Amino acid sequence: MREEVRWWQEAGQRDLAMAERLLKSKFYEGTAFHAQQAAEKFLKALLVKYRIEFRTHSCAAMLKKLHKKLPVEKRLLTLARKLDVHYSDARYPNSVGGSPQEFYDEAIAQELLDAAKELIAYAEKGLSESD
Repeated sequence: MREEVRWWQEAGQRDLAMAERLLKSKFYEGTAFHAQQAAEKFLKALLVKYRIEFRTHSCAAMLKKLHKKLPVEKRLLTLARKLDVHYSDARYPNSVGGSPQEFYDEAIAQELLDAAKELIAYAEKGLSESD
């Protein structure tokens, strides 16, 4: 495995761990952001593995690029689009019509964490396959 692939994967694992801990601590906006980041970084690891260039934070855009090498279910694209908005919405005041800590709740945070885990499972499967 190329070093850059491993780096993205390890960074994604750290974001996933942060999302899980923030959920337990009831920092739901942080859960949303780190869930998006975890999925993004695992998908970047997969893009690096297949030597596909990227300049985006969008999980949906990355899946569209990956579709050239691997099958991508429509459901995964839907989950990616749901996650993508939380790259910024979870961090900036007034992006969700008020402060993020007022917008996010446990149900939303858990849904986003579950979505990230599905995208991560997809990426891990692709990472484990031979080129």
